[in-house]
Amino acid sequence: MSDEQSITHIRPRFRFTIDFPKNEVLDRLKHMIEDHQGEMVGYIVDNHITMDINEKQRHYWSPQLSFRVEEDYDNTNRSVVRGLVGPRPSVWTMFMFIYFSIGTLGVGLAIYGVTQKLLGESGVFMWALPAAIVFMLTAYKAGKMGENLGADQIETLKQFVRDALEMKKPGND
Repeated sequence: MSDEQSITHIRPRFRFTIDFPKNEVLDRLKHMIEDHQGEMVGYIVDNHITMDINEKQRHYWSPQLSFRVEEDYDNTNRSVVRGLVGPRPSVWTMFMFIYFSIGTLGVGLAIYGVTQKLLGESGVFMWALPAAIVFMLTAYKAGKMGENLGADQIETLKQFVRDALEMKKPGND
């Protein structure tokens, strides 16, 4: 994919243009998915494609590749492919819930602690904000470890699309 991004990005996005009409791109992907049923699980709905690792190789941290194919408005014989690679929606939602919950609880308890301190009482709850930051950093680190566990599968998904669209891996001319 033409604008590869580092594995360190959360849900890296990509966009590239390919010299095939939209319908041909979708047909290539459909045939590739059908031919590789044991390796990949793929779904095509209209012009949106979702690719997963097969269930036997899938683990909690396995990535999902989601993209769409659109007609290039400047040249109808070309297509624009846009998408993202990232954790499955359930994993992404769980981490967002963790961040939101810890952040809200930390800020709320810190405000309560400051209020207590201003009233001349014990402001021990002020320590909730630094504790929340530590918990958030721990969750972030856990997410990064999971991302590293899925790194090879991310490359597998990207290579599958490259093969379907007969693209070369960047740097392999």
